[in-house]
Amino acid sequence: MMKFIVRLLFLLVALLVLLWFGGRWYLGRSVAQYEGTIKAGVAAPVEITFDAKGVPQVWAKTDGDAFFAIGWLHASERLFQMELVRRLSRGELSEVFGDIAFDTDVAQRRAGFALRANRDVVRMDAKTRAAMQRYVDGINAWIAQVPVLPPEFVILRIKPRQWTLADCLAISGYQTWYSHELQDHDRRYQRLIQKLGMPASVLAHAGFPWSPPTVPEYRMSTASNSWVLAPSRSASRAALHASDPHLAIDGVPGLWYLAGLHSEEGLNVVGVTYGGAPFVVMGHNDTIAFSFTVAAVDIIDYYDDAPSATISREEIRVKGEEKPRVVEVKGGTRGVMIDATTSMRWAGFHFPSSGIAEAAYRLQRAQTFDEFRRAVTGFGALDVNWIYSDRAGNIGYQLGTPIPIRDYDTYVRQSARDRKSEWRGYRPLDETPHALNPAQGFLATSNNQIVPPNWPYPIPGFYDPYRITRAAALLPTKHTRDDMHAMQLDVTSAIALRWKSLAGLSKWDGRMSEDSREATLFAAWWRMLPRAIFEDELGDEWGTGRTFLEEALTTKSPLIDDKRTPKIESLEDISARAMKDARIIAGDRTWGEASTLTVRHPLARVKLLDWWLHLNRGPYPAPGDAGTLHANFFALDEKTKSFTARVGPSMRFVLDWSDVDGFTLTGALGQSGNPFSPHYDDFLEMMRRGEEWNVPFSREKVNAKAASRLRLVP
Repeated sequence: MMKFIVRLLFLLVALLVLLWFGGRWYLGRSVAQYEGTIKAGVAAPVEITFDAKGVPQVWAKTDGDAFFAIGWLHASERLFQMELVRRLSRGELSEVFGDIAFDTDVAQRRAGFALRANRDVVRMDAKTRAAMQRYVDGINAWIAQVPVLPPEFVILRIKPRQWTLADCLAISGYQTWYSHELQDHDRRYQRLIQKLGMPASVLAHAGFPWSPPTVPEYRMSTASNSWVLAPSRSASRAALHASDPHLAIDGVPGLWYLAGLHSEEGLNVVGVTYGGAPFVVMGHNDTIAFSFTVAAVDIIDYYDDAPSATISREEIRVKGEEKPRVVEVKGGTRGVMIDATTSMRWAGFHFPSSGIAEAAYRLQRAQTFDEFRRAVTGFGALDVNWIYSDRAGNIGYQLGTPIPIRDYDTYVRQSARDRKSEWRGYRPLDETPHALNPAQGFLATSNNQIVPPNWPYPIPGFYDPYRITRAAALLPTKHTRDDMHAMQLDVTSAIALRWKSLAGLSKWDGRMSEDSREATLFAAWWRMLPRAIFEDELGDEWGTGRTFLEEALTTKSPLIDDKRTPKIESLEDISARAMKDARIIAGDRTWGEASTLTVRHPLARVKLLDWWLHLNRGPYPAPGDAGTLHANFFALDEKTKSFTARVGPSMRFVLDWSDVDGFTLTGALGQSGNPFSPHYDDFLEMMRRGEEWNVPFSREKVNAKAASRLRLVP
């Protein structure tokens, strides 16, 4: 009997070892191929050179083959991410994740990204359609030949269906919505107006005279940073360009896929791409460079309305249910109905999703500021600021967001029956905010207010007043390209510089550095200050008052007084109350101990999978705050007293036009979403240490850095 038990235990151990190592070996076969020769659907041989971080540069005879190759690469490194975004944009998550995703799917069906994409496919011009089709062909070609799908597909037991042009257009349409959704506070503003009994005009962010606009005062000669310096302020006497868009950095993989695309037909561009489109959206070609930040313009309005028509009947398949659920999408007088009494009008409803692809296609080859402007204002309702520089030394800015012509307070819920609540078209290109070679010698945008107060018409939005003040303080001197990178790493908080005296921390330098205890105390105080101010009016919703915090502090609003007490509290009284709570939260911790970043894979919620596949990374110290150029947008768990970094630099680039091959481009995590890939997280430590990665432009320099080569052949 004992021998039988020993043998059984031995067999069980052997089976576990086989499953552990055999399973890992099997899933490891899904990793992208970085060298060798593969027969694929190209017209002529394509060479792909990979550097040591897995950044590919594609060298093709035709544009079509270059776009095929980037489709192949996206699928090989980001297929599960692409599948999730495709399902999200089309409202098909419930089919995989069940009832928990149903409300999200309903919201996406109401927004209608898939419906419009299916309709708009036929509207694409021939060149863009051909480029997109080759991209889709590349995605499907990789899926068809891979021996094992990426681990997430195997574990969830799903298979991707064939990709289509409509899938790509749906994703592009969703991305334009997402750019605005990051900063949209309309409905929060409306709740504040109702609960606080205040006129909407106080929320119009016109009260930031100390925060400079992006567009200079008529010298026209949520989170991200981008700035450019003219040759007059550059040590190299060439234009300098820096960008670090802020997105979620606590998930696997990051949004951006770094790449270069080159063809003998003239395509010649390097920068960041994303799964679902074949184009570089931030980077440079041989003549111009381009980057963007979220503009936060208010391009959504809500109306008291009633259903007037049925737009579509949507069937949503839910995992575990035999029959699909049917949802009716209703239209109202002013837009799509999002509940029984509310319609929503979004600028994105007025532009075909096919136009986004066409604009991106034109941007790849733009050579002048005028061509750049016409391209970047064609991205539908993409709510962003575009920054420009070129080889000739020009610097420029263009608001890409379409600006509705409206004659009412856009922060207030309107009545659909009121004829004044109608939109009257959009501002023409020449009336939109733009700038070329301003006398000040620099242009910067950090989700801040776009135009000065004396602009000919209002541009309401949800602007951040802080980081731009730090950028504006550092830029008006002569700089090197290394100075540009040092600015991206700056951890002096503009919020702290403005309010540290009120917090009783006057002697502190305002740096949110890892070794600072004052930084922890200030972060906790700033977090608890809205509670001390707004809890008496808003109750458990006091956190929504954060939107109004700057105005309340600056105007010394009556809201400062706590209505629950007979005493009339001063700002100093309320600050002291917040500091009492802050000291409990902060303890004696440094900011590096209190503020941390953990990068989580979606499947790591099953702890056994994280243990087996080693999916998560961290925690790591996370310096900075929402007011530092090295941004850290965090959440506070009051129970555990932990600050968790959520949003930060999703990539960084710096370009000095005097040395295009010296271009640096650094990702936040890694090129691949596959945990078995050597490029799953190999940018993470570099980004944490503030190091840069060189991505050259010329074939000679690219070849010199090549770590491997892959050939796609007919």
